Amino acid sequence: MKKLALVVAAPLVVVGAATFYTSTQVEQTTRDAVGQANLKLREMSAGVSGGVSLKLLSFERGLLSSFARYQIDVEVHDEGDTRRYSLLLQDRIEHGPFPLSRLARGQLMPVAAQSHVQLERTPLTQKLFDAASGEVPLVGDIATGYDGSQSGVLRSAALHVENDTGSVHISPGTVSFDASKDASAIRMDGELAEIDAKLIGTNKPVRFSLRGIGMSVDKHKDANGFALGPTAVTLERVDIQAGDTAVAIHNASVDEALSRGSRGLDQTVAYRIGRLEAQGQSFSDFALAFSLRNLEEASLKALAESYKELLESGSDQQDAIASMTDDQQSKLQAHALQVLQHKPTLALDEFGFKSAHGASRLSVVLDLQGQSEEGFNPLEILASLKAEAGIDKSLVRDVAGLIAQHRERHNQPDPVALQQQADAATDLFSGMALNSGWYHLEGERLVSSLRYADDHVTFNGREMSVQEFMGFAFNSVQSAGLLGQ
Repeated sequence: MKKLALVVAAPLVVVGAATFYTSTQVEQTTRDAVGQANLKLREMSAGVSGGVSLKLLSFERGLLSSFARYQIDVEVHDEGDTRRYSLLLQDRIEHGPFPLSRLARGQLMPVAAQSHVQLERTPLTQKLFDAASGEVPLVGDIATGYDGSQSGVLRSAALHVENDTGSVHISPGTVSFDASKDASAIRMDGELAEIDAKLIGTNKPVRFSLRGIGMSVDKHKDANGFALGPTAVTLERVDIQAGDTAVAIHNASVDEALSRGSRGLDQTVAYRIGRLEAQGQSFSDFALAFSLRNLEEASLKALAESYKELLESGSDQQDAIASMTDDQQSKLQAHALQVLQHKPTLALDEFGFKSAHGASRLSVVLDLQGQSEEGFNPLEILASLKAEAGIDKSLVRDVAGLIAQHRERHNQPDPVALQQQADAATDLFSGMALNSGWYHLEGERLVSSLRYADDHVTFNGREMSVQEFMGFAFNSVQSAGLLGQ
């Protein structure tokens, strides 16, 4: 019997000792976390008008759990006026290694602490509590590991606001995350099912709804402090109705990624829309994608640090740039030239969309190069250029038809008259594009291409010098009346 009691008691003693030890360390751990958070917030707000900081107001230590209160201070500068806001958070911290709330959920991995955070009701947040129908608008459960890592989930309550100008309804949302110590690696996923809004304070009531909002982040810092990995924001559907005009957007997304390529860092940013519906017509595959490739890390880091020092030299970003000294400008220029020495590439990889009958596309790739600081000429950094553009006349006709239909939305539209307007607009656009010399016709598609390298230009298959091309471009713009008299 004594042996059995010893077998049962020994683990309890070990757990109890571990819990007591954790209780003695949790306050310092919390203060360290607040300090680290402020460092990150200062980095993120460098050069921005205003800032955000976190303060530990109080800490009451107990044996199994402790209680903390935090204050988030937000400072906003706007045209010489400074506004300050403060949010309060309550935190019940369960001590490790086995917090009861985790055991109740079947989570048996030991942790240093389990925090239960919630927004505190204040005069500033009272409207949020009212919109949440008495629920706490924001709560979070965050586990802190013994290695300093954190994981958890933040939840927002359903919010509903209604007044004389309209109404807004937001469904509950969640953000789950995993972060290593010092946030050198972070994964984050967020979901918000829907937002509905109605604005009635204008002549034409406006309604819009958003469905299926998602967010994902998977970043890790390399040795130079660059956050590698992808970030994405997705939206399943948007509906907008203003009077008798309705627009629907399906499968919209914004994607960003920073990766290490064969010649340095590559960054891409892409905006996409799967389908857009308006006035009975449908357009698809909208894309606007940029990339910056072949960035040498050491010189890019030096440029970023120099720019950060510049932003921190003024009260805000505008002030810092406006009061830039000659030494600061020379330093920035020198670092920029070091980046260019490694011949990066700047590209508009894709810009275009499709209709039911045609498509358009534009791409531009610029290869850059370095030069000496003496006699710096921005035009000389261009080593080569490749541009291609194409648009189907049938796409022009579809867009022209949509515009004509919108103009006649208050009248009974005549299909024959609308078709005639669309045909006339298509012929006018095509004629201007061809007469300008910038495009030529291949079947029913207007196309254009431009190549530049080694001080030589190939434009729509025609070989010419840079001077000849510049003369053509100037005369074309002048003929179009864009230079006035």
